[in-house]
Amino acid sequence: MKPEKVLAGKLLADLIIQSYNKMGCDALNVGAYDLSLGVDYLRKKEKSAKFTFLSGNILDKHDRNIFTPSVIKIVNGVKVGIFGLCDDKLKLAKIPGGNKFKVVNPLAKAEEISARLKKEGADYIVLLTNLNIRYCRRIGQRGMPIDLIVGSSKKNRISLPILVQETYIAHVERGGKSVGRLDVSFLGPAGVEALPAALRYKGKTVGENLFLLNHFFPLKIAMADHPEIGSMVKKVETKLSRLQQVKATKSMTIAGSRPAIRPGDSYVFAKTCAKCHPERYQRWLKTSHARAYQSLVKQEKHFDEECIACHVLGFEQPGGFTDIRQVGNYANVQCETCHGPGRLHVAAKGEEKMIKVLAGGEMCLVCHIDERSPEFDLETYFHKVCGPAAGKKK
Repeated sequence: MKPEKVLAGKLLADLIIQSYNKMGCDALNVGAYDLSLGVDYLRKKEKSAKFTFLSGNILDKHDRNIFTPSVIKIVNGVKVGIFGLCDDKLKLAKIPGGNKFKVVNPLAKAEEISARLKKEGADYIVLLTNLNIRYCRRIGQRGMPIDLIVGSSKKNRISLPILVQETYIAHVERGGKSVGRLDVSFLGPAGVEALPAALRYKGKTVGENLFLLNHFFPLKIAMADHPEIGSMVKKVETKLSRLQQVKATKSMTIAGSRPAIRPGDSYVFAKTCAKCHPERYQRWLKTSHARAYQSLVKQEKHFDEECIACHVLGFEQPGGFTDIRQVGNYANVQCETCHGPGRLHVAAKGEEKMIKVLAGGEMCLVCHIDERSPEFDLETYFHKVCGPAAGKKK
């Protein structure tokens, strides 16, 4: 792993642990991302955590648990057993020190640990895992004494919770843009009928004694940051930005155009488009697209390769540029971001068609995906930026 990525990983690891400490986290299941800097590093970081690192199926070469398999927490007099499982398809060769441990079959460990927790008196058993939804269903179908499975597989987007036999399965949303909360009600003799009707029809009854209601709360920009955690995040973002800047200064490729999409074609930039399309240009100037690059600069993310591609024109694209330090005329989301390079179009005085057709606005979805633009509505935003006529196919 490159030195700058190791440093960035350590900064983020410290931030996550400190944040979870502030939040009062009880347990964390160890998954692939947690092991990206190696199992030895993670074991050292565990000492600074006020919560338990869980894994029931990550073992050393002598079949001993490397992390705590399970814990029992008493909440309002209820014994809650929590255990963790990692996907056994983990690519150990890509993990530093991956030859020091193994990941054994999660299904067998699920049976073993859930039975033990039940024997130890757990009233309610929770499994934390990065297994995909299909595997979670398999666990639920085995009839184990597991009341809730919380999954975090990267292959799953936000989904409604499901009930498999008597196991309730919920997946967290990708990208960390929502906070999930599961309300657990222990039913009395009157059963579910004792609950308000508004709750009864939204949740699920599990067995005879449990009623579960799942919520997702979108995290919006307008929400105020926690005073301590928000400050911690900003400090880390500043350090990461400086790290990206150092990387860009020392190791980015030298500026130069890549092969154009069509022979002789290249970018001419928005001001050239304005000569024939003044009304479109004036509309564009009023949109956030015209200030997209500056928005990155304000956040000190203009050296972040994952961000810049959607805030400039032609970064690492045919006919565009490759040096992240030399944005120049390519700054912002311009006409040619969607239409493609326009030199041939301009030279032919409009007789040569542009490469991309805008009808429908499908090109917007290249950047405006759920993880980056959770509130993006294609039709509304497309017409707002390009005008109603842009959506009409010729």
